Amino acid sequence: MSKEQEILREISYKLDQLIILTKLSNQDIIEKYKSKVRGDKVYAKLISYSDGTLSYSELCEKISKELGVAEITVMKKLSELKEMGFLVTERKGKQVYYKSSDLFE
Repeated sequence: MSKEQEILREISYKLDQLIILTKLSNQDIIEKYKSKVRGDKVYAKLISYSDGTLSYSELCEKISKELGVAEITVMKKLSELKEMGFLVTERKGKQVYYKSSDLFE
């Protein structure tokens, strides 16, 4: 294993430790958000479809049609999920894709 690989492995390990500590120290807040998300059909669909394969517009349109809610409602809830830390974005060219941050699991 090269020196660079060892450093990257060590950084990855330390980041994992930080994530665990952050989750533990904020467990009450995370549970409060999870409860809010579980009780809302739009949040639930957004979490289930956010696997990085649908662009922002595709995701909003699909859920809007499936649930019969306005796209602006879906967009707002998508933004809220990102703010809560349940979703992260990935930009590919001009498109933005959402995927789970694994905080909900």
